[in-house]
Amino acid sequence: MATKFKPYLIQCITNLHVGSGDSEYDIIDKAVQRDPVTKYPTINASSLKGGLREHFEKKWEKASEKVNAVFGKEDTNDSATGSHIFLNADLIALPVRCTQNQFALSFDKKLADFINAKAQTIIGKNIFSLGVDGTRDKLYGTNDSNSYAEDYQLTGTEFSNPFNFEQEIIKEQFATFQTDHFEQLAKNLPVIARNKVGDDKNLWYEEIVPHQTIFLTFIGTDEENNEFDTVLTSDLIQIGANASVGYGLCKFYPINF
Repeated sequence: MATKFKPYLIQCITNLHVGSGDSEYDIIDKAVQRDPVTKYPTINASSLKGGLREHFEKKWEKASEKVNAVFGKEDTNDSATGSHIFLNADLIALPVRCTQNQFALSFDKKLADFINAKAQTIIGKNIFSLGVDGTRDKLYGTNDSNSYAEDYQLTGTEFSNPFNFEQEIIKEQFATFQTDHFEQLAKNLPVIARNKVGDDKNLWYEEIVPHQTIFLTFIGTDEENNEFDTVLTSDLIQIGANASVGYGLCKFYPINF
């Protein structure tokens, strides 16, 4: 039986830090993972699988047959591949401060085209249904043309579901940007100063993906596993670092066309 991939939206309920291990000219001590092609924030497949495995080990007991069946055995003397394949999680929408309703979930034409091309290859369907105007910054869900997101003025237009499926995450408004504007917004993610343990005078700087950000991932398997899917889409799952301070709580939503 051929591997069948299912798409899932991942909503960041709290700030997310999945570290790349890189610093940015000593300004940022800990940078987030970024896609090598688009340069947008991403969650690498290994990080996503690791976070999910840790959650399911707590849920189903570590090294249980159910965990090993899905994720594979980690014992070097008795390794085995699991039944599920995990792909990178790609950025879908980034929250941007806005004069309307505090923030707007946003994307651009290049991002929408990239996601649709990837989804067509994997599942034969588009994720975005909206034709994005790449020449103007637009805010969907208002007639007010005096709205601003960061330093960019937005042209107001009526709301339309941007996706090719019914969904609950973007309900009232979202924004689309010219690619060069969106690239700047995605490049300049929030950076938080934190104290090193045991030394309250020694700060280090950590880049984060802000809460409300939405990613898209695909999980493939040639076996139906309803129990896995129920846990995945019911629980809050912690991905990445700093669980003790509430980072990385994520909600998975199955995409049903």
